[in-house]
Amino acid sequence: MPGRDLRVIEAPESGGSRSNATRESRLHVLVLSDLFPNPARPALGIFVERQTFHLQRYVDNTVVAPVRIFPHVRLWRQLRNPRRFVLEWKHWRAELARIPLQGKVNGIPVYYPRYTSPPRQLFHGVWGFFAYLFLARKLHALHRERPFHLIHAHYASPSGVIALLAQRWVRVPVVVSVHGSDVTYTALQNALGAAIIRWVFRRVAAIVANSTWTAQRIIKCGGPPDRVQIVRLGADVSRNHTQVPTAPPAALSLLTVGYLETRKGHAYVLHAVKQLRDNGYALRYVIVGDGSRQGELERLAHDLTISDIVSFEGYKPHSAVWPYFAACDIFVLPSWDEAFGVAYLEALSDGKPVVGCEGEGGPEDLKALGDCIELVRPRDVESLVAALRRLMDDANRRRSMGETGRQIVAKYFTWEHNAESTSLIYKQVLEEVRG
Repeated sequence: MPGRDLRVIEAPESGGSRSNATRESRLHVLVLSDLFPNPARPALGIFVERQTFHLQRYVDNTVVAPVRIFPHVRLWRQLRNPRRFVLEWKHWRAELARIPLQGKVNGIPVYYPRYTSPPRQLFHGVWGFFAYLFLARKLHALHRERPFHLIHAHYASPSGVIALLAQRWVRVPVVVSVHGSDVTYTALQNALGAAIIRWVFRRVAAIVANSTWTAQRIIKCGGPPDRVQIVRLGADVSRNHTQVPTAPPAALSLLTVGYLETRKGHAYVLHAVKQLRDNGYALRYVIVGDGSRQGELERLAHDLTISDIVSFEGYKPHSAVWPYFAACDIFVLPSWDEAFGVAYLEALSDGKPVVGCEGEGGPEDLKALGDCIELVRPRDVESLVAALRRLMDDANRRRSMGETGRQIVAKYFTWEHNAESTSLIYKQVLEEVRG
């Protein structure tokens, strides 16, 4: 970034220690995030939950995770098929009913107030203003019960907007974490969205980016450079998992974990798998996740005559994904507009080589730290085929990349380091306010 070196916030080597302060004297943080695990979607925003959980070492968190109750767009697409529309409607209502108004996630109190707003495809930037109308009373009640010292909003829209509106009366500093879509979607959607994102960036006390790529785009969207700080995300793997069924030893297993959206690049992997199979490679491709493109991708696999070696595993809770990482030989996620991609870290932490796109946040930052990732051109089947061939032909390189990746994650990308670095930002912000 011209004129300024972006700074990565590093936790001290010794690590922090759990505070012995009483509940009354400990810092009380309001975490606002519309992406947070719930009984209907237990892996939703797991990266927010992991950070919040590990931050409990330093502060007391209360989470408010607004739940939007406007039916999603894929439901409305079924209007031409009344029977299918009714089934989708019932499924949506049942999923919504599974989300309580409040509960606890790993010991953290979480509130799930409902709100509604215009369709995302029109005005995502204004969601926070609509949500605040529904949330204000609950936020007032929580603050009266035990005052907040700081608000940490995940995403500028809607959570950052909600936080700044609440700040008018709670009068505490606001920190916002940008995970990607603020600068890759909302700020680019229309002039109103861009203005709202810029308004949030210019009024918060600190902006936390998950990669150099994200930090650069925050500044491009109007974020003051002196308020942007990079905090690396984390991965933590449970080693006590049960292996899922694997391919025969002669076949190599490719894995993608992610929502089935166009930008995640599943279609390009399917085309690459077709070419590799036609060239005599024995392989299988496992896809974990769901999304609006699932039917389209299943049809593509059928049309390419590779359905017999492609497995759509559907949505899985976070705890159920680890066996898939353990069973794969190569993790491949050629996504674009990728601010970071925690799935890369999770694969690397299990000693697997990964494939991502050049010019993207997480992949570029990982490549700069060591030879753990193959970078390919976005939306380029031939580049993807070439990278996969290099890895499939060289078992020693796969092992070397996996071990390098495991070491990189252990050194730079743990949730413990992430939480300590984030707590240092909290301390810095509060000291500036008090000063």
